Amino acid sequence: MGTPKRSKPQTTVGQLLAQVCRMTGHRIREHMESIGMHRGQGFALIHLLHRNGLSQRDLARLMHISPASVTHMLQRMERDGWIERKRDDADQRIIRVYASGKAVKLRRETQRVFREMEDEINAIYTPEEQATLKQLLIKLHDHYAPDDPHSHHLERFLRDEGEDDA
Repeated sequence: MGTPKRSKPQTTVGQLLAQVCRMTGHRIREHMESIGMHRGQGFALIHLLHRNGLSQRDLARLMHISPASVTHMLQRMERDGWIERKRDDADQRIIRVYASGKAVKLRRETQRVFREMEDEINAIYTPEEQATLKQLLIKLHDHYAPDDPHSHHLERFLRDEGEDDA
């Protein structure tokens, strides 16, 4: 009598999701580095081009990162000329973040980078599968962030042809 064969362990949905997030994050990072930005900076820029003058705290909340992380990221973005930070006129405790002229000029290039990533992902799926995947990811997002009216800034940003949001 031989040893019973063990079946290969199945990858869980959580493991697959973590791996896919890591891989797509790496691809976005490559795309963003091609225009001289870090991955998170591109997402911050999208929020600012949609609603310039956000407070640092609101930007951190929209990006689902800690205020300390957003501060560190904004310090680098300010150093590199992507943003300007100013104290709020009415409440000096609040720091508002503004996309710089350099960032506004890079709008089209940033849109191209995110469109390429979106096209790369969509090319894998049929239109029906794309709709299903989006629906399932929105459901997962809403489960983990029920109070977040998941921002559609990226979708609007990719469709937008104007340069007057900032």
